[in-house]
Amino acid sequence: MARKSRKNQPVAQAATAPVYNTALYIRLSVMDAGRDESESVVNQEELLRRYVAEHPELTLKNIFTDNGETGTTFDRPSWNALMRECRLGNINCIVVKDLSRLGRNYIETGDCLERIFPSLGVRLIAVNDRYDSLNLSTGERLVSNLKNLVNDIYAKDISRKVIAAMHTKQKNGEFLGGYAAYGYLKDPTNSKKIVVNPDTAPVVRKIFEMKAEGMGNGAICQRLNSEGIPCPSRYRFLKGMSNKYENCIWIISTVADILRNPLYLGHMTQGKVRVALCEGKGKRKINRDEWLVVQNTHEPIVSQNLYDRANAVFDERTAGYKANRFKNADASGQELLLSGVAFCADCGKALSRKKLKNNSRRVFRCKRYEDLNACAKKLIYEDDLYNAVYFAICTQVQICVDAAEILEKLNPDYESRLMHSEIENAEKEIRRLTALRQAAYDDFAGELLSSAEYRLVSQKYNIAIGIAGGKSKHFIAEREKFLKNARQADNKPAIFACFTEKKVLTREMVQALIKRVEVSAVNRVTVTFKFCDELES
Repeated sequence: MARKSRKNQPVAQAATAPVYNTALYIRLSVMDAGRDESESVVNQEELLRRYVAEHPELTLKNIFTDNGETGTTFDRPSWNALMRECRLGNINCIVVKDLSRLGRNYIETGDCLERIFPSLGVRLIAVNDRYDSLNLSTGERLVSNLKNLVNDIYAKDISRKVIAAMHTKQKNGEFLGGYAAYGYLKDPTNSKKIVVNPDTAPVVRKIFEMKAEGMGNGAICQRLNSEGIPCPSRYRFLKGMSNKYENCIWIISTVADILRNPLYLGHMTQGKVRVALCEGKGKRKINRDEWLVVQNTHEPIVSQNLYDRANAVFDERTAGYKANRFKNADASGQELLLSGVAFCADCGKALSRKKLKNNSRRVFRCKRYEDLNACAKKLIYEDDLYNAVYFAICTQVQICVDAAEILEKLNPDYESRLMHSEIENAEKEIRRLTALRQAAYDDFAGELLSSAEYRLVSQKYNIAIGIAGGKSKHFIAEREKFLKNARQADNKPAIFACFTEKKVLTREMVQALIKRVEVSAVNRVTVTFKFCDELES
């Protein structure tokens, strides 16, 4: 048979270059929050799209945008969604404008670059910084670390300067909020001052007057809600100042905040909440005695006399509540078995105990529904709730008595040694891979490997080292958790077993065993026990 001519046959092609499933990540500073399509977002997207179009190995799969999110934390909605896609293997390349878009926290950004991305096999490209983790020399890695450190220092320096400037303005009595407190408006001619709002100031005065007459905060809320007066959040929604809280109502904490605020005496009151990135501290509430109050900066809504009378009633009621809060018996001397542990499953508020009219039985109810109509209706008889809790305790007691046999056979030292062995194996693997990576570098330096071959081998070893390091950290954490739980759980069966002979629910059982009891709208009772996590582990 005659041979076919090879003259016109195509030459075999080289191995196809890998294709990267690519995501663009765009972040805009918190200072630009609220812009739906800001110019910065558009510009970033255009830059990154153009870069991907110029690199055929990159296939654009998705775009993730955090608009109005600070770079000092990695807890951002779109960033979290992007990382989920990376962990699922759907994305293996991320393109950003520069490393500061990734984040301005030196430690967390470095952790992403050095550990998380290599372990997931994700390539990172920062266009303006000319950073590509696939082609990274030692010098470039050092420069990227330096840039991350500069970004972190920059963010903290800005935080320190902003805090100092704001503190100075607050001391001068200037208003710095986004919108004025309920009862006031920003001065149209000077945004650093506030003026009385004729729509809401009468409501503030009414709240103080009702409190001075002896009304409770819940009763005040009921009155305002029944009269159809919008609460502060709903008022802002109705005026177009916010696109949230359309269906909000007056609640006890809102009334309490108004009654306690010296702002309504004409004194500028600020600094109730503080954030300090430069100190490494997140958002936190500040004690009343640390609020920054500047006297006589604007027109008061209530007089000093009315303010004092209302707060005297407030203090008296608060003192009475605190005095009775942890009492375990009612007026008749009957022991309150579930005091401090019975809650509404829907709103999370404590359930109140009430005697029914023309009936000797008592019930647990959601006070937020009864007083404010702001929760699902629920009402369960006291003895039914006690029986349900007692049954749950009996079941848990039996489980824990059975668990005692398991704990007796359990040898924490043996388990610990097994985990220690896993840790040693992982660290041994890290040392082996590090030596191989160094040998590859020596071959590259001796011109036995090309630059492309070395990059490929080095990336392979880096990923393997990252996986082994993650495995080592995992077993170290698991060993510490196991030993801690073994120590804590060791005496728990004895605590449960001492109640095996009890025939009824007692306060002693509740205090020793129960963390929380929740009742849902369909009277479903959920009991959360103390020590359950340790015993399960």
